[in-house]
Amino acid sequence: MRRLLVPVAAFVLGALALRVAVVPAEVCPPVEARSVRSAAAEAAAWLERGARPGGLYTYGYDRKRDEVSGDYSITRHAGVMMALYRLAAEAGDARALASADHGLRFVRARLVRRDGWAAFTEPANDAGIGASALAVAALVHRRLATDDGSQDDLIRELARFLVAQQQPDGSVLGSWSPSTGRPVPGTYSKFGTGEALWALALVDRLLPGEGWDGPAKRLARYVATRRDDVEGYVLTFPDHWAAYGLAELGPSGLGEPEVAYARRLAGIFGLNSRLEAQSGEAGLRRVMRGEPASGAGLGTIGEGLAGLWRLSVADPRLGDLSYDLAERLRCTASRTARRQTDPGEAAGFPRPLLARGAWFSEDGYTQMDDQQHSLSGLLATLPVLVGGRG
Repeated sequence: MRRLLVPVAAFVLGALALRVAVVPAEVCPPVEARSVRSAAAEAAAWLERGARPGGLYTYGYDRKRDEVSGDYSITRHAGVMMALYRLAAEAGDARALASADHGLRFVRARLVRRDGWAAFTEPANDAGIGASALAVAALVHRRLATDDGSQDDLIRELARFLVAQQQPDGSVLGSWSPSTGRPVPGTYSKFGTGEALWALALVDRLLPGEGWDGPAKRLARYVATRRDDVEGYVLTFPDHWAAYGLAELGPSGLGEPEVAYARRLAGIFGLNSRLEAQSGEAGLRRVMRGEPASGAGLGTIGEGLAGLWRLSVADPRLGDLSYDLAERLRCTASRTARRQTDPGEAAGFPRPLLARGAWFSEDGYTQMDDQQHSLSGLLATLPVLVGGRG
């Protein structure tokens, strides 16, 4: 009997070491729709309080140095508008609508028009597809929130820019040059490809019968079959925007290659969610899994999972994924809500209103996309928490 004690003890200790050091237990606190709505409202309030003259928003804040960032990104500007319009569409939030309309003035002042299309870009700079694609997504959500068709022509103009960038193989070149008046050959945008897919799919849903489905489906097929090779990704790129786009196209718009791609994305986002749930700020969790994700990182995990969950509910070919995706969404949402700076914590910093409702990195910095992506990810989780399938 004693001979067995040593190997059994060694096995138990080895299993415990493996569990703690290599596969730490996940930390997924319980989460309710009420707490998610509250966190989303606080994130939106941070963005709304950041409104600045000329249609701008506050870009970032360093709470350790008490410094407001002087940087800016028009793509993130459009993303903030999109998140606020989405809140207005899904929750009837009038303040979010007004704040997004504030940002729309900045967009309209920075449009370049050629050959029937319009691009949202800084003057004299190459026009990237990401800013225009997210401006389209923002305006579609504005239409859903208000039923106001006054921006429909601008939606079409911006969408035509994306189509003008599309190549015969379905890909979309990442930028357009004002000096040559042509797309820049061989350029691709890391996130712009997926953003363009989502934008075109949204326009087709909003304005059916106008021919937007063709470019959207060609781009979806490219993303599913060739993008990683063409754009230089060794592994499938974890693109939450593409997940949104696939969900918007829906079962009737997807062939088997797109369904297989969606299944790969689900595996990637599920793994990212698990790794995040095993991470920590100190100890072995920090050593083995690194520091917790940024607000933007948390948000994009939630967004990717939510888009794929929505698709799995609609498409029987992916129905076996619904339950697991819903569980990963609940876990990610719970961690997102708990990582947000609450009013009590914010009171301990020099500018509480720039700290409250934000997600800060370990070095004490937050920027607009931390709140934008977290807000969008939380909103996208609500259907699961209020009784959705899964």
